[in-house]
Amino acid sequence: MADTHPIQVVNLRKHFPRKRGLGSVKAISDISFNVEQGEIVGFIGHNGAGKTTTIKCILGLLKPSEGRITLWGNSPAESKVRNKIGYVPENPDYDDSFSPMEYLSMFADMRGLSGMGSDWLKLLKRVGLSKWETTGIRQFSKGMRQRLSLALALQSNPELLIMDEPTGGLDPIARKEFREIIIEENKRGASIFLSSHILSDVETICDRAVILAGGKLMAEGSMAQLLGEENLYRITVLSRKTGEEIEETIPEADLQSRIDHLRRDNLQITRVEMALKSLEDVFIDATAGDSK
Repeated sequence: MADTHPIQVVNLRKHFPRKRGLGSVKAISDISFNVEQGEIVGFIGHNGAGKTTTIKCILGLLKPSEGRITLWGNSPAESKVRNKIGYVPENPDYDDSFSPMEYLSMFADMRGLSGMGSDWLKLLKRVGLSKWETTGIRQFSKGMRQRLSLALALQSNPELLIMDEPTGGLDPIARKEFREIIIEENKRGASIFLSSHILSDVETICDRAVILAGGKLMAEGSMAQLLGEENLYRITVLSRKTGEEIEETIPEADLQSRIDHLRRDNLQITRVEMALKSLEDVFIDATAGDSK
């Protein structure tokens, strides 16, 4: 049976030689994970954690030092695989003399796409560049360049969308628009691999997350697994001795009995609230000690 994983990474290692030829720098150390069909997977880590290096290996732009990467069971270098991928880089490098329409037309020719100019105008409108179709990219902000990158990535209706910090340089409204487009593409059937420093975005739209630190896989799982499926509650009481507030966190199943116990002890309860765990909490715990 053919492998249906849009991305499968097995024991990936990537080393770079030092500038003076003395040994090598380990950018990635033996990481393994999958992206399932139809998933939105967040890829998070500090700067220098190895996220972009991993993405470049997945795209076939870098050759792994060890390990194996397959896209739907095939090598990333195969043309039939490349034609199914849309990629949004963190820092797109464009010729400033071109306009968005010129780029879309050029990419369409290279990709052998049958779309027409009217299709590209609709696409630019979708990503928020409807008034800038023929403007030279030299006049674009970083956020506008990211919008163009998204348009180019979506041009071929990709089955797999790989995004490296796509919302960098975007204001909150533009970030919301990007999230909505990602969700729309996922509903269309695309699998999404999203690298982002904005953990609230990852927590909002992703099914699973992979956490990297120092080139090592620190945690992986569904949002329910990472954030904890069990409902926890935080009870705050006043200390008899100091009058200061003291907090304790307990499972929902023990909540009522604990409240009854505190009342029997004549302790004043000031607050009872759900102790919601955020992806930021999980990330900080998982990457503790990694200063990059």
